[in-house]
Amino acid sequence: MRIASRLAFALVLSPSVMTAQQRLAERLHATGTRTVAFSALARPEVCGDGTTSFSDGLSGPRTRVYDGMLLTHSPWDTRIPPCERGPMRVTVRMVEGAASWLRVAVGPLPVLGDSVLDLGMVPNAVAGEFLRSLVRTGDGRVADQAMMPLMLLDSVPRWDILAAAARDTTHVLRYRRHAANLLARAAAGTIATSMSDDDDAANVRREAVYAIARRQDKSDDPVPQLLDIARTNTHREVRVAALYQLGQLGDPRAVELFTTMIRGGGR
Repeated sequence: MRIASRLAFALVLSPSVMTAQQRLAERLHATGTRTVAFSALARPEVCGDGTTSFSDGLSGPRTRVYDGMLLTHSPWDTRIPPCERGPMRVTVRMVEGAASWLRVAVGPLPVLGDSVLDLGMVPNAVAGEFLRSLVRTGDGRVADQAMMPLMLLDSVPRWDILAAAARDTTHVLRYRRHAANLLARAAAGTIATSMSDDDDAANVRREAVYAIARRQDKSDDPVPQLLDIARTNTHREVRVAALYQLGQLGDPRAVELFTTMIRGGGR
């Protein structure tokens, strides 16, 4: 996957792909005020129902994203729709030639109505460069919303882009937290878990980590202690809990740990 990512990045920089990316941006800009969609190949671990939910591949297919909200279904939950492999579709609302909001779907994609201009499949390198540009230079919520489809896209580098976003103090905290939370979940996925991680003692240990992160005294900085726990604690569920809390805090000091774990874990 790393070799594929490097090759994809090289394609992004090639003149032909840059021209194609420019055409995609120009086509979207030229629509004025309209809803536009394009599709690309999703990563092999990504799946969805094509409309309401998808799995981003970081926490398994029973953890789904519904309208931006993450929900983990119990094994006995019969309401969960099938999670199927398929392309990723990005729908963008353009207002006077600029992206205003964005949403994504994965799986067996339905035919779009006449109210949406469907540009069809585009090369992944082209889609990746367009989404990277939105993440790093887009305005307001669209920069935040573009992170997820960038995560889902196959054979395109993502971690360095998200790491830069998580460190970028020129953006609002919500933006940095979203990037940090995705990195934290990927880092947590490199730590093996077992059935004993869900027993009563493990739950007590997790609650202790949450208490550290949610101290009422704002002068007491929890980040150094959480970093130490995430690096050295002997209990796997405690390390995972510390990573999740660091992601929620969105503190740039945690980004190096996230990226080191991700690269070491081969994700």
